[in-house]
Amino acid sequence: MSFPYHDRAWCEVADLLGVQLAPGERVLAPDLFWWRVPDILRFVRANLDPAQRYDWVVVHKGELAAIGRPFLTSVAAAMFPVFANEVFVVWATRPDVGTVDDDSPHLEAFRRLLADLPEEPSPGLPAEADRVLRSARGLRRFSAMSDAEVRAAQEDFFRRGGYTYPTARDRAYYRELRDHEVRAMARWQGRRVLELGCGATACAPPAPGALLVRTDFSPVGVAMARASDTLETGVVHAAVDAHRLCFGDGWFEAVAFVDSIEHVRDAGAVLREVSRVLAAGGELLLTFANRDSLNQVVARALGHPEFETNHQHMREFSFPEIAEMLDAAGFVVLDTDGIELRPYWGVPGIDEVTRDLVDDDAGFVELMIELGKRVGVDHAYVGVVLATKRSSSAR
Repeated sequence: MSFPYHDRAWCEVADLLGVQLAPGERVLAPDLFWWRVPDILRFVRANLDPAQRYDWVVVHKGELAAIGRPFLTSVAAAMFPVFANEVFVVWATRPDVGTVDDDSPHLEAFRRLLADLPEEPSPGLPAEADRVLRSARGLRRFSAMSDAEVRAAQEDFFRRGGYTYPTARDRAYYRELRDHEVRAMARWQGRRVLELGCGATACAPPAPGALLVRTDFSPVGVAMARASDTLETGVVHAAVDAHRLCFGDGWFEAVAFVDSIEHVRDAGAVLREVSRVLAAGGELLLTFANRDSLNQVVARALGHPEFETNHQHMREFSFPEIAEMLDAAGFVVLDTDGIELRPYWGVPGIDEVTRDLVDDDAGFVELMIELGKRVGVDHAYVGVVLATKRSSSAR
């Protein structure tokens, strides 16, 4: 889900943090605040030692039992309550932010709840129930990090298991990605093929006679790909930065850049590098997270700001933006497709109501896959583009 922009209680806290948060301060907050705060620590057990210290702690009063009395008592003793509403109490180490009146009904409600808590926390912290992030201690937007920090964070993510597909919707999405890869590999039989971002998705095996070079900027991601390819022939692996490809001009005849362009710092520069190492007439299979997908259109129409769908994404794109970058890098679009329609994903006030249906109802999932194909590259959740590199004379 995206940030609940429709909910005043959540927005009040996010607005406060946006104004008062100083660089480098440590913020412990519910997961959804990453859409408004570039770097948060999560409510997971590893972060709830009473001896740990934070500059800010955002406590959701509905989660007190799972957080536990010892940690909450330590927060109340060491920090100042600087904001409270019917849902949250915000604590800070700086009293200059302002403090909540001692007789505030919202603060008093917190005290009553705290007094009634058992000594041991109840199971079920929402952050620990997350099927994708699992035990991650923090959420930090990759776009706010240095390249070295991004690599370290991505490698930590891979070490904790990497990308998973826990819902029916996830599995259908992955199946569609792989179908596009399989068709592309069949087209590229006998060719030299470069895969960028192999840690982001398991590409289809090469067709007979092809040489597939799988690369990722993360050595851990490359190791994961190598381990999954133990039975494959004609596949080699290398840790390579997509912005600076260590291959000769025109050496490859095809490139797969799947589920990855939103993860790179400078997509235009990467596409220029792809063009450089690709022979004239060579083909590129590209997918992109669509910032004009139907759910984004709905959210904007309701007056909510645009949101990125993943904290690991550097930037998301519309099809016109992708087409413009491809043209500038010397490509001609041959074909397009759309993967999945997600009319409600992340839409404030709607997503949380429909999530179970959207994620796990088999009939609905298959309908959204079919509608994604019909809507196509302009408004599907993910766009698919097959392009070819122009010859120099065609430019």
